[in-house]
This record gives sequence, C-alpha cells and structure tokens, in this order.
Amino acid sequence: MACRVHTNQHGTLTLRLYWQGRETWEGTGLPDTRDNRRTVEALATVVNAEMVAGEFTRDRYRHFFPQGSRAAQFREELAAVEAQTRAIIPTLRTYADRVWLPRQQPPLVRVSYQRDARQHLRRYVLDVKIGTVVLGDLRLPDLTSAHVEELRAYWLRFGVGLKTLQNAIGGTLRALLRDAQRIDKLIPSNPVEALAWPRRKPTAPDPLTDDERYRVLAYFRDERPIYYPFIAVLLLTGMRPSEAAGLRWSDIDLDRGTIEIRRSRVLWAEAAPKTAGSERTIRMTPELREVLRALAPECSDLSVHVFRGRDGHPLHQDRVTQRHWRPALEALKIRRRDLYSCRHTFISLALTAGVNIKWLAEYCGTSVVMIERRYGRFMAPTEDQLSRLPGTAPAPHARGENRDPTRRSRVRRGKTHEKSRVSEGARTLNPWSHSPVLYH
Repeated sequence: MACRVHTNQHGTLTLRLYWQGRETWEGTGLPDTRDNRRTVEALATVVNAEMVAGEFTRDRYRHFFPQGSRAAQFREELAAVEAQTRAIIPTLRTYADRVWLPRQQPPLVRVSYQRDARQHLRRYVLDVKIGTVVLGDLRLPDLTSAHVEELRAYWLRFGVGLKTLQNAIGGTLRALLRDAQRIDKLIPSNPVEALAWPRRKPTAPDPLTDDERYRVLAYFRDERPIYYPFIAVLLLTGMRPSEAAGLRWSDIDLDRGTIEIRRSRVLWAEAAPKTAGSERTIRMTPELREVLRALAPECSDLSVHVFRGRDGHPLHQDRVTQRHWRPALEALKIRRRDLYSCRHTFISLALTAGVNIKWLAEYCGTSVVMIERRYGRFMAPTEDQLSRLPGTAPAPHARGENRDPTRRSRVRRGKTHEKSRVSEGARTLNPWSHSPVLYH
C-alpha cells in the first residue's frame, strides 16, 4: 500500500494510490506549482500513515477523495449493506412477538408481569395509528420520542388514566426498547426515556371498619363456609391474597400456632413472595388457629394447598374476588372494595389499637416507612403536641419589666458572674428560653 504524487499529461497533480490490491489515479485538479505540490504531498503523507497504521478504510477513502474513481463503487456497496441491514432489523411488532415477549417467562418474571406486558402491548401500543403509520409496523430505529409522545396524547384524549399509561408506556414499552438497545443492539437510544411524567399520587388505602369486618366474617361463616377460612386468614393476619393462596399445610404448625410464608401464588403459578422481607413466620390468634384446625385434612400429605375450591383445586384469588367477595359486600350493603382491602383493614385496625409499628411491619412483611407513608392517618392518636410548644408571652421577669430593685447585680468589676454567663448562653442557644412555658 502506498500513495505517491505525480504530474499527469495535463500538468496537474495526481495521487497514484496502491490499495486493496488495486492501482488507481486520484486527480486533484491543482496545477503543478510549489505550493500545490506541498499541499498534495502533505495529503499523501497522511494517507500513507493511515495505511501503515491500518486505519485507511472506505470511509476514509471517501473522506479524502469524495469524487474518486472508486467512490461510486463504495456508495453502491454501502447502499446494498444498508438495504440488507434494513431487512434484518425487525419492526416493533415482530420484535415484541418473536423476541421480547418470549423472554418474559417464569421464573425470570412473575406470571402477573408476563400477563400485563402482553396486554399493554396489544391494547395500548402495537395497533395504534399515529399519523399515517401503525406503531407496530415501524422498524425499531424509526420509532422516535415524538411517536411515543403522540401515543400518550392519543390515549389521554380517550380518557385513559395516567396510571395506566405510565404502566403501559413508561413501564412495558420502555422495558422492551431498553432490551432492544442494551441486549440486542438494534437501536442507539431509548425514545421513551425522553418523556417526563408527573408525580403520581398513590391511591389511599380503603379499609373496612371494625364493624364491617365482623359482618363480613359472619357472612362468609354462615353463607359461604367453604371460603370462610380464606377470608379469615386475610382479615386476621393481613397477608397478601397471593401469599394466602400459596399456603400449603407444611407451612402451618397448629401446635405452635405459627404460619411460615415462603411463596405466593398468582394466575395458577407459584413464585417467591413480593420482597425478601415478605418471607416471614407469623403467629396466629387463638380464633384463627381453631378455624384452621377445623379445616386441617385427615390425610398425611402436607404438600397440598390449604385453601381449595369445590373442585379441589387451589383457590384463584381473582375468581374469589369476582364470584364471592364482591357479592358478599353487595349483600351486606358495604361499599365495593377489592380483596386487598383485607390487608388494609388489618394494618389500619392494628395501628388504631396502638401496636408497635416495627412489629407490625415485620408481621406484615413490609417496611416501617411504607406503613408510615400509606397508613399514617390510622395511627392511634397521641396527646396534643401543639400544647407542648412554648407560648409567646414574655417571662414575668423579662428584661426591664417587673424587676426587683433590691436584687443585687451580678456584675463585678466589669466581669459577668459564671452563673450569669451560663444563663446568657442558654438564652442564646434556646430561642424559647425567654418564655415561662417549658416542654413537659
């Protein structure tokens, strides 16, 4: 490989290039003068240096010789490569159906996440038409932040809630494009990351009152006894419905009165509990122990599930909600809530009763911060803290008022007495020190 400067028959400078086994002549159109030759020789020096270093590529050739004899050939080859690349890069729909969704399989993800991801893409993303194109038919690199912004605006116009869109677009679609960028290297950036979402106000817990809880338990005991133990466990332990549905008899020790929570069950599939702190051992009340003792099987197989339906299969919590829980609330004239409100009921009533919040957090498999943030309004009332604050009235012996004229000055020879200095420092550090009202 080499690059040399020559003068052609027309008297202009030409570069004779030996590269990739071929010899080409690259004209410059510059007359053979001293200054022009210096310029062209400097160019030949740079090209030779890149050849020796192995850095002279087709892109560098087109940079130095945009109108060179091989530039057109390289442009055609590049166009063919780009066409082939376009054929390889999938559309959003193809990538979702053939690559991303098949990866979302248990135990890598929870079954509920797998279901939600599929529903989000089918219902809110792939079949939506933005302008003249359907999003699912766009190639992945062609999907822009403007498309995603228009997708969100499209569903907002139809009244879809912001929480739903944040889960579908900011959750599922963002995760899909993140994997396309980081794992499969199909796109340079994630267009969903450019979207800003407003702070979402969490839904406040809506527990049952103590009277409603008693009425619900009595209703299931009398009208739907086969589901009474399941509802009793939810209301008397604060378990998540998925944790109660996953209980097996091997997890229950009736003699010691304990329940070990080691799994959860959602959509006919079992997995680990929601968090590491959700794996716990809790104690039962005597009433709950008797309920489960009456349900205990006579067989010695402890691997069977504790709560099963009439067909003998483990309970499906969504079916219990639709077919039994909601009809029970309607029959009792109680406002409609979901099955998770049993957990809200247990935590709120426990806080109102004044139980230790750290014990309650460990018992329910959550954190103290979560309980304070979501259930703080249910905490047992304490004494009025405002009455403990100092008032604004001056002290009876404030400076210059009601001072005893017979009191001897503590100032002695220009020096303040030690006791006076301490008192003065306390007034400086404590802005309430001038007030007679103290903290109790």
